Amino acid sequence: MKIGIVTVHDSNNYGSFLQAYALQCILRQMGHEVYFAVTRDKKFVKKIFVPALLQKKLFRHPFSLLRSRKNGRIKRKAFLNDQKCFEEIEKEDLSKMDLVILGSDEIWNVQVKSFQNKIFYGSDLTNVLAYGVSVGRAGREDFVKYPEIINCIRNIHCVLARDNRTKEIVKEITGISPGIVCDPTFLVDRSVFSRKDTLPVKKVAEKYVLIYSYGIDKELEKKIKDFAKENRLKIVSACFYYKWANYNIMCGPMDFCSIIKGADCVITTTFHGTIFSVLNEKQFISIPASIKTNDLLEQVGLAERIVGEKSGVDVIQRLLKQDFIDYTEVNKRISNMRSRSLRFLTKGIDLTVMKNDEIM
Repeated sequence: MKIGIVTVHDSNNYGSFLQAYALQCILRQMGHEVYFAVTRDKKFVKKIFVPALLQKKLFRHPFSLLRSRKNGRIKRKAFLNDQKCFEEIEKEDLSKMDLVILGSDEIWNVQVKSFQNKIFYGSDLTNVLAYGVSVGRAGREDFVKYPEIINCIRNIHCVLARDNRTKEIVKEITGISPGIVCDPTFLVDRSVFSRKDTLPVKKVAEKYVLIYSYGIDKELEKKIKDFAKENRLKIVSACFYYKWANYNIMCGPMDFCSIIKGADCVITTTFHGTIFSVLNEKQFISIPASIKTNDLLEQVGLAERIVGEKSGVDVIQRLLKQDFIDYTEVNKRISNMRSRSLRFLTKGIDLTVMKNDEIM
């Protein structure tokens, strides 16, 4: 069967790529052909990686801007190389697919302008399944502003949500309570994220704590530096530049998996940073945790890994160097989550195709 996927597979975000890659892997294992719809202009995507050379910013912060552009170009080249695994189609070709899957990721967060595009809600399509979709921080009041999007969601045959917040909003919109499924990265064995070739990125010989975060304030920066110093660890940041880190590695998503695997421990503020810490059985903390991260850590029995912004370095030290995670029970929960989600996905595919055949 030909399946078209609508998601953010072309973002500058590791998680966005890896969830798309994982969903592609599992669908191909089922015997399907997989294609990704182009939802954004390529010039727009390029600007996400490489910030514009604005004269005012160049005058005020010349070194910062030039460094960001240099790192952005390195990262874009790495991402483009990894994204070659995706076979893209134009959005107009989605109607030619036997099935269209929306998701996963935060594609239903209508607070974000790009996700107000009706393509993320299966507009004008009849053969639609939503898998692992998330509304992010959007609330019911946000959806009220977009009646066309609400109608699109009501017309989807099967919606499978990634978190409880999304589940409740979909239930309010449709009157039907959707099933909860895991992120696609949990559907496959972690070995699919390992490169078979030599890493084209800098290898860190020393022991290191990996930082994966969109932004870190001065207070958290000091705690991380104190923790690293106390434990004789280097500080490595992947994808994002921090001048206080010992190493800043700009690499593609597949290399990120190897970098996180090699870390002594991980400090992250992201959903997929948390996921890959768990998949690689790392000692880690999530600070601060989002709603979807809270849900995830509750499901796998690791809610104690959520650390508040005001927690001291003693808490970080205890969780990363004393209270070690026993992954035996965690892996059992992941296995159950995976089995349940695969059942939901298989049943959803069959149901959607069957109903579309009835319409045809």
